[in-house]
Order: sequence, then structure tokens, then C-alpha cells
Amino acid sequence: MYAFMCALGLLGPLLPAYGQQRYSQLAEANLAPSATIGSLLNADSAGATLLSAALHFSGNLRVEATRFALEPALAEARSLASSLQDEYALGEALLSLAHARFLKRYVELESTLDAAVLDGRYNCVSSSVLYLLLAKEAGLRPLGIVTTDHSFVALALGDGRLIDVETTNKHGFDPGSKKEFLDSFGRTTGYAYVPPSDYKRRSQVSDRHLVGLIALNRATLAERRGDQLGAMALAVDAHAYMDDDTSRQYLGDRAHNIAATLLNAKRWDEALLFLGRVADYYGSLADLDALGMQARLALLADNVSAMGRDEALAELERAYVAGVVSSSERQEFILAIVSRAADELRKREGWLAAWNALAKAAGDYPSIAQLKGLAATARSNWVADTHNRFAAHFNARRYDEAQAVLKAGLALAPDERLFMDDEKALKSALTARP
Repeated sequence: MYAFMCALGLLGPLLPAYGQQRYSQLAEANLAPSATIGSLLNADSAGATLLSAALHFSGNLRVEATRFALEPALAEARSLASSLQDEYALGEALLSLAHARFLKRYVELESTLDAAVLDGRYNCVSSSVLYLLLAKEAGLRPLGIVTTDHSFVALALGDGRLIDVETTNKHGFDPGSKKEFLDSFGRTTGYAYVPPSDYKRRSQVSDRHLVGLIALNRATLAERRGDQLGAMALAVDAHAYMDDDTSRQYLGDRAHNIAATLLNAKRWDEALLFLGRVADYYGSLADLDALGMQARLALLADNVSAMGRDEALAELERAYVAGVVSSSERQEFILAIVSRAADELRKREGWLAAWNALAKAAGDYPSIAQLKGLAATARSNWVADTHNRFAAHFNARRYDEAQAVLKAGLALAPDERLFMDDEKALKSALTARP
């Protein structure tokens, strides 16, 4: 199937945790096409070149065995071309040849050419590529066709007709037409009928694109089992060979997932290294610019969290000037830095110190309304704390100590209603004291 070559999104949380060496390998993932693809880039779409690419994308374990098994079929395709002058009949005979010699069992996830030729296991991608090779060998003009979740071939005949070939079905030549079954004496014994498919969004693709789908499907499977380096290598080769929007987007998705793995593991430096290398090699790709900004913000957040208030604010300003953070993000960082510092101050010195720090910050950054709210909250907590200390002394009849606490509070907040009520209570108690 063509469908499972879709992007997998953020894979980091789905993959096992890696060690330091593995994260470094991801950051240093190879971004250059292999030497094999390099040798094919300037070649045309002749059958031999397409076959070499298909075998490379299928993996390098059974290349010679697959070539050896294919050669008699290619020779038969040439022979059929000599004996059948009618292109329609020749195209149908080639589909029968593919199924008679090779295609035995449909397996949705089996896209490789060697599996189709040597094992008989195939899907729409591998069967389409096999038919493409046979048709080209016979001198026909096959065209790759893809939909959102399927691939097949169409034959462009000399009379102007375009004949669809559903390569996954041995009766799939020209779907919608009735096929006769003949016995050995040429008598009709039955019919086969494959209904035409209603593909609303079919697109014609290049020969290289159709062959490259083998690599894209293998890359998706590699990524699903956690082999992101293998998936990236296949995507790099596929894009170098296909060189179209689909392969570029697919490459961007694989790069996205490597970056996401590093980001989810909080490997900010490795993520930025990888994203920078991709940008240098391919320019702006998919949503990697946004991921890079996320990594820089996360790295900044980590750095400032380990700094004191003034040092953190200075680091933030440098990042703001450098364009790492936006104006709104700068305000969020300031709020976080100042509130964290105020809380640490509260733990050491109490609510009064926190209130003073937040009130000063609210004056320094008047556009950040939340700072005023935090300062007001700190003041309320200081008032409550002061009242509670006053009440503890007052209830124990330690009026002198209560008066000292209240005096200090009124000096800072003379209009505070709670303090004024405390003052009345204290005066009454002192008046009633013998």
C-alpha cells in the first residue's frame, strides 16, 4: 500500500530512551545521498537504471539474486513485444506475465522488489514498479499513478487511449472491461470482471517517483520500529532521486521526528546542532524553523533557571536583542524570573521582602500587568502574616510585643483596615488593663 508512507508526527515519546551516544548519532545523522544514488542522479529513466534504483531502495541483501530472477522475465517481455503488435494486448500479456512468474500473495506492508520477485509477496508499490520495468522493456509507455493511499500504472497507447493497470490484480488490466477465460481449444469457459476504481485525486508521477515509493514505505516501517537513522538515510536517498515536493515533505517529516526525539529528551544542544545541519544542507524544510525556535527557547529557559535574578534578566535581554524571543515571550520570561526570585526571597526573609521586590519589578516593567497582581498578593500575605503575629502576642497578653508588631505594620501600611482594627483592639485592652 501507498497509504502507510504518511508522516508519523512527534515520535520522541513513543521511542525508547537513548543513551548519550545514540542522541549524538541522531544529531550527526547523515544528510548526504549515498554513493549509489549519486551515480544514478544524472541517468535517464531507462529500465536498467530504474531497476538499479528499485533494488537499492529495496535493500542490498538480494540484489544479484533478484536481477538473475528478473532477467528471463525481461527477455520474455522483449519477446512478447516482437510477437504482439497490438499495444493493448501486449500490456495485458505483461500483467499476466508478472503474476504468472512472480506475484503470488498480496501483503500490504511488503514494498520491496526483491520480495515480489523472489518470494511472491507484493503490494501496490512493488507490483507497480515490477510492471513498469516489464512494460518499459517491451517498449511501451507506462505512467506511474498515485492516489492518497494507492499506486498503480497507466499505459499511454499510441492511439491516445490511457489504460489503467491495477497491478495488484491479475485481471486488473483495463478495469471495467470483461475478460474471457479460454480453454486449450480457444473456447470461452468464463469471464472475469474487475470494476473500475473511482480515484478522485489521482496524480501522474515520474518513473523515479514511483520507484522512490519503495524507499518511502521502508523508511516509514523503519521509523515505526525505532530506527530513525535508517529512516532518515532512506528519506535522504529517496529525495535525492525523486526530487519532488512529496519526497521533500517526507524528508522534512523524518527530520522533524529526529528533532522531536531530541527535544523530548531535553537534548537542546543536539537538537539545535541537527536542525542547523539540516538547514545548511536543505534550507527551510517543513516546520523545522519552528522546532529550532522551540529548542532555543527551551535552552534559554534551562539556562536562566540556573541563574540569579539579575543574571537571568541580563541573559534574557541578550536573547531578546538576538531575536530568540518575541516581545510577548520576553514578558513571560520576565514574569517567571521575577516571581521565582521573589518566592526564594520570601523563603529567606518573609513576605515583606517579596512584596518589596515585586513592587519594584512592577514599576520597572509597567507593561506586565501580572506583576502588579503578584505584588498585591504578596502585600496581602504580608498583612495577614503581620496580623497573625500581632494576634499571637495580643492573645497571650504580651501587649508591648503586640504594639511593636502593629507599629511596624502601620508604618508601612497606615491605611490598612485590618491594622486599624487591631489598633482599636489594642487600645481597648490597654485601657482596661489594671
